[in-house]
Amino acid sequence: MNLKEALQEIRTEHRDDAVVISSGQDRALGVFADETDDEREVWLEWGEVHSGDMSVPATHIFFLDEDGFTRHDGSVLSVVSARDYELLG
Repeated sequence: MNLKEALQEIRTEHRDDAVVISSGQDRALGVFADETDDEREVWLEWGEVHSGDMSVPATHIFFLDEDGFTRHDGSVLSVVSARDYELLG
């Protein structure tokens, strides 16, 4: 699936009540999805985000290279609920 499709799937699940955590600026899921027209291929994986002693559930979006393998350049996005984002501090 491509990034735009993945964001739409996540958006349906969270109803825009989520935050996209990236290496750059964190943004609300709805804003991030509306501003994205990226069609790069991605892989979704469910896991956790950790901050200190706190862990919260997250959906991780891994970008794939041209051969369909996960890139190892730090280009991953994590999506957590807005409530859990606040818990992370």
